[in-house]
Amino acid sequence: MDVRVPALPVDPRWPGEPTVLEVGKARLWLARRGAPVWLPTRVLALRLGGRGIGTRGTPVFAIVFAVLWSLTGAVYHESDLPGQAAVLAVLYASFQVTRWRRTQSREQLAEGWTGPGTPPPLRVAAGQVGWWYLVSTGLTFLGGAALCAAAFLTGPRFSWKHWYPPEVAIGLNTFALACCAGATALVLGRVLRAPVIAEDAASRVVDGVLRAEDPYRFAPSATYAVLAMPVSVVDWAWPGPLGWISLAYLVVVFGLQLLGWLLVRRRHRRLPPGYYGR
Repeated sequence: MDVRVPALPVDPRWPGEPTVLEVGKARLWLARRGAPVWLPTRVLALRLGGRGIGTRGTPVFAIVFAVLWSLTGAVYHESDLPGQAAVLAVLYASFQVTRWRRTQSREQLAEGWTGPGTPPPLRVAAGQVGWWYLVSTGLTFLGGAALCAAAFLTGPRFSWKHWYPPEVAIGLNTFALACCAGATALVLGRVLRAPVIAEDAASRVVDGVLRAEDPYRFAPSATYAVLAMPVSVVDWAWPGPLGWISLAYLVVVFGLQLLGWLLVRRRHRRLPPGYYGR
């Protein structure tokens, strides 16, 4: 493929071409990183523009997600039912996976233009993602599982104010945490083993940047520690020892992931010279 061919915005009903909106989002992405162009190359327009919230039907999913989120809050506000945090966590994870799957359809088109690539070595891909993210993700779900086990093993020490036993609430949140772990593994596994989609040195650099950013964009695992942490539903755990441990867990998980994101932004603040479009 000729890398000098820029993206040409076309009727969005035409398959296999970047839309006007995708081209615009790709331009903004490149401009923020010191590579302003008028028309990005077709591969970059498709890959960068396809990751936006407002592209390729994503607003529909966002509206459905917002409506379900509001209805869930209203239902739980009116009735004393277990598992509100669990339901919200699963909804959020489902929305992120849906966005990611829509992006993968654009990735497949871009790969068809550049030809089949090979995945980078696992250590290289992990380095691109960042060890801070990987450590924080492991700690999120392993620590959450440990807190879940502690919540089950430690019986309530005070009166339980709900009509259902605490084991029900803990079990629902544990199930939600497992679902969120599965959603994160689905995205992260693909990020680590996805082939390099590049046609020249510039698009290869962008491939590495996207590999570093995608876990934060589609699998922000630290948020699941808040929404689905099993110990959060146990009234008797606060401010006891288990409550303080859970607070420390949240601080460490969020701190590690925030640090990882800041380092990724700093590392890829500016793109090296290259042909990104015209």
